[in-house]
Amino acid sequence: MARSPGEGPSRNNNSPIRKRPRITVRHRNRESEERHVVEAQGGGCTNHEDRESNTGEERERQNEEPREDAEEAEDANAEEEAEDANAEEEAEDADAEEEAVAVQVEEEESEEVYELVDVEEEVASGGDDGGGRDGSISVTLTDPDILNCCICCEPLATPVYQCKNGHIACSTCWVRIAHKCYSCRKPISHIRCRAIEKVIESIKFSCRYARHGCIEKISHFNKSIHEKDCIYTPCWCPIDGCQFTAPSKKLSQHINQKHHGSVVNFHYDSLLHLKLGLNQKIIVLKELTDSNLFVIRNGQEQHMGNLFNVFHIGPESSAEMYEYELFARSQGCCLQLESFVNHTLGNNFPATTKFLLVPTDFLGPSPALKIEIRIYKVHESSRCG
Repeated sequence: MARSPGEGPSRNNNSPIRKRPRITVRHRNRESEERHVVEAQGGGCTNHEDRESNTGEERERQNEEPREDAEEAEDANAEEEAEDANAEEEAEDADAEEEAVAVQVEEEESEEVYELVDVEEEVASGGDDGGGRDGSISVTLTDPDILNCCICCEPLATPVYQCKNGHIACSTCWVRIAHKCYSCRKPISHIRCRAIEKVIESIKFSCRYARHGCIEKISHFNKSIHEKDCIYTPCWCPIDGCQFTAPSKKLSQHINQKHHGSVVNFHYDSLLHLKLGLNQKIIVLKELTDSNLFVIRNGQEQHMGNLFNVFHIGPESSAEMYEYELFARSQGCCLQLESFVNHTLGNNFPATTKFLLVPTDFLGPSPALKIEIRIYKVHESSRCG
């Protein structure tokens, strides 16, 4: 139905429905606005909480940084302490190893290694049963004194006698003690200890200078005799301040290489002219043929003068192979000595009864002494009067 312009809206059943949407929309808008406000406020709370959490985290980080620095410092100190402890342990271990080596060396020096030679074993085993090619076996003897006579303490040699209680004595002591046992005073008859005699006869010792090159195997009785004459006996360098030690042949090579300017070369049987200062303690001589070493020692005696004698550096028995003539000349006078050379290993030059004494007044105003020396071998002697 048509309306006129001046008429108002017609009221029918649908007219109220048109206004509700507006109210509803407004209500929803308020809710939306409230919702937005709430959300904005909530967002603000969230941001505030985030700021507080961030601030807390920063504080925690700031608190944790000194803790971490302290922990790092503690770790560094712990590492340093551990390193110091390890260094101390290593030093203690090194000291312990040195002590162990020293003890081992002492034990090795105190022990004697010898060989037992058994003919039956040699035939049966052919020397292939852990022994040597000749059928010998190596044994370590920790107490070499068990093979010495309990009375004189000298090496046992056959014959060996025993009493009824089994105590033994060497043949020399058996006579000296009038056939009575030194231990139990029981009589010792002509009963011999065959077991000990067989051991003594079969045993072979290595020379104590084996580590210096000696390969000799000697009986227990002859061991001390051999070692007295062994050419591998270690000798000391006579040059002051040098600690070198070696057998005499190697010692001669050492002196030729290291102290060539401190020795005087000579030939046997030739007269050697020397000029010696009064305060000069020694002169080292080296023979050009066999490189043997000799030393002229100058010892001073208060109110008497200077004592001169000659030493050979080497085994004790080798000194008996050489003689020497020594002359001291001054102001038309001459003093002379002829003697066997003395023995030394180079580490000391003991005073002996064989020396040439040059009185203090013999020299006059001269600060040095002129001496002449001739050294020769005994079996090749061609002495000059």
